[in-house]
Amino acid sequence: MSPSLAALKLNWKTCWLLGLMATCCLPLISPLGVRDGLYFFIALVSVTLVWLGIWQQRPAAYQAWRLFAISISAQCLGGLIEANTDVSGTFGTQLSPADLCLLTGHLALVRSFWLLACHQQPQFPRHGFFQGWILATSLMLIGWQFLFLPTILQHGFSLDRPQIFRMLYPSLSFIELGMLLWLWTSSAAYASRLFVQLCLGVGFFAIGECIFHGTSNSLAVPHDINLMFWLLGYVSFGSVALHPELAQLGQPRASEDDRHASHILTLLLPLALLFPVALLLRYFQALHPATVGILVGFFIVFLIGWYQLRTTMGNIIEVKQQLQQQNRTDYLTGIPNRNYLEQIVEHSIYAARKPLPHSLNAMLLMDIDGFKAFNNIFGFGLGDLILKAVAKRLYHDSQVRGDHFARVDGDEFILLMLNVPDKAMVEQQAWHIHHLLEQPFVVNGLTAKVSCSIGISTADSFTKHTFANMQRESERALLWAKESLSQVECYQAMRDQTTDKSWVVSEFRQAIYQRQIVVYYQPKVHLQTQTVMGVEALVRWQHPVRGLIMPGEFVPHIENTDLIHTLFKLVLNEASAQWQHWHQQQLDLTIALNVTARDLMNFDLVKEIEQALAKHATPASRIEVEITESSAIADPRRVKKLLSALIALGVKISIDDYGTGYSSLLYLQQLSLHYLKIDQQFIHEMDQDTCSLAIVRSTLELAKNLHIEVVAEGVHAITVLQQLIGLGCYGAQGFLFSAPLPASEIPATIQRIEATRYERN
Repeated sequence: MSPSLAALKLNWKTCWLLGLMATCCLPLISPLGVRDGLYFFIALVSVTLVWLGIWQQRPAAYQAWRLFAISISAQCLGGLIEANTDVSGTFGTQLSPADLCLLTGHLALVRSFWLLACHQQPQFPRHGFFQGWILATSLMLIGWQFLFLPTILQHGFSLDRPQIFRMLYPSLSFIELGMLLWLWTSSAAYASRLFVQLCLGVGFFAIGECIFHGTSNSLAVPHDINLMFWLLGYVSFGSVALHPELAQLGQPRASEDDRHASHILTLLLPLALLFPVALLLRYFQALHPATVGILVGFFIVFLIGWYQLRTTMGNIIEVKQQLQQQNRTDYLTGIPNRNYLEQIVEHSIYAARKPLPHSLNAMLLMDIDGFKAFNNIFGFGLGDLILKAVAKRLYHDSQVRGDHFARVDGDEFILLMLNVPDKAMVEQQAWHIHHLLEQPFVVNGLTAKVSCSIGISTADSFTKHTFANMQRESERALLWAKESLSQVECYQAMRDQTTDKSWVVSEFRQAIYQRQIVVYYQPKVHLQTQTVMGVEALVRWQHPVRGLIMPGEFVPHIENTDLIHTLFKLVLNEASAQWQHWHQQQLDLTIALNVTARDLMNFDLVKEIEQALAKHATPASRIEVEITESSAIADPRRVKKLLSALIALGVKISIDDYGTGYSSLLYLQQLSLHYLKIDQQFIHEMDQDTCSLAIVRSTLELAKNLHIEVVAEGVHAITVLQQLIGLGCYGAQGFLFSAPLPASEIPATIQRIEATRYERN
């Protein structure tokens, strides 16, 4: 506990003890004629302490506590005015400004308790509201019988009579006691020792009001016993304002406690019987023995019914607790699940105590490495046993350290660390988890060693939005840990901005209309003549902020949207117009266009290509359509029909990235292909890897027999080029000849390539 908080705790105890001793001295000094002076000195000091404590602590429910201070001040002011009018005799004969102050004080106190009970509640807290009114009604009925009815019978009922009007004060005190029961039920007051002090203050005031009205109909000068009870109320209120748990009374319950509901049900019995028992005691001697027997029988039946109700409610509560426990427990491992973590977070959000300074909360998301393969090899039964063993070991460690551990999905676990001093301790805990898993697990005679990847997210405080963000951030960090094989990664917002591509789809449509998409061309060389026979059209995104963006960074994010076909039509029209421009420069080139699987599903593809060629007067024989191997076999019948229509139009067909899919060359030959492009991963390694060389050689031989020309992609070295020429490859493209270039640089690049003579083996 901090020094300032410890000082506050000492102050409230000192205030209570000194006030209690001073109150006890009141009857001793009454004969000296200074009773009123001591009384108002204690009362004014207590009021001052109320204002000082509330100002010093500034609780969250500040408006409620300000009304509380106003109510105590109004009570004290009313007492001062009452003491002055007692001297002149005015107070006992007619209403005075003291009555206005006293009534205002009671009403302000009721309003204060109302605000405290409703503070930060998502909806009106009905639970406990009716119990509070049952208590208040029972007390008012008793007050009616023993206090108010005798007054009315003696003086008649008229509100202009002071003794009738002042029946409101004990009535409002009864309502205040009922409000306290509501506050105890709806807020975190049930867990605070301060609430006992507040109940004492209200109770002392209520007893003082009842004694004052019962002994003098609120007309005479108060007796010492009256003043002592009121002073005890003032002293209690002063100590309440200085108490360090002041803010806790304004906090809602984090969750409903079933034991608390049982206590409320138990409390209903004395509340319901309070008034009839009081009447029975009051008129017991006047009742006939038979009537007494009937009433006793009624009470016995009532008690049996109440006991049966309480037993039934207890069973319901027990079943509810079991269901809640099942809802918060993982069915396989027996440890907590995601619902448990959400409950912990909710409790942390509404916890009354403030978070420690310079502390943070951390979430560690763990995923067992290679667990899917383990299940495939050894079966799900053994995999479940491994999960149980891992969960048991890590859960036990979390319990020792006071953290919260749960299984959230499959082989994923979350460790929640609250109020951690620094981030280094969180990372240390992550590596401690790896150390715990180093010891092998023995399950059914099989020894298995388990490792995991961990993603870490941290936050200074919890809200529901923050917790959801931490889950997302820990998932991102876990993905980085798996990709980099680093085992532990902490979430970094800057790093996430560089990998987050959610902006692509939203900005790409605007990029098309603003002509930010540019077409580059990469030459394709005929190896036997070493002349440029055509180019492949490749797109680039010239982003005004992010610079030149390569297709691998944006095409995967739009290929499942309508934007991919919009991009194809843009490239088709740009390439057709560019061919006409090159034709005027005496360049006779074939332009290859990439067509995605989504484009192949478009019924209007042939018509769109035909219209673009007609618009720019481009011969169909100078356009080559490249489709990937996987898209060629996605819907064989439809693809074959579409490619046949393109071939009939005069367009050449090429299979791109051959060797990365699962199709056979014999099947592809049925599509009447013109070209086959071997994927660059085989071309890159063929001068060093005999397997890649064998794949290239066999593909060339089979394609030659099927009358399909082969083009090698990704030629980067002269040694690879020489091997391809020696194997009789038809064409090649790659950085050895040229990188993709803007259209304006292609003529000069063609001259350079054709002027360079590459030696053959």
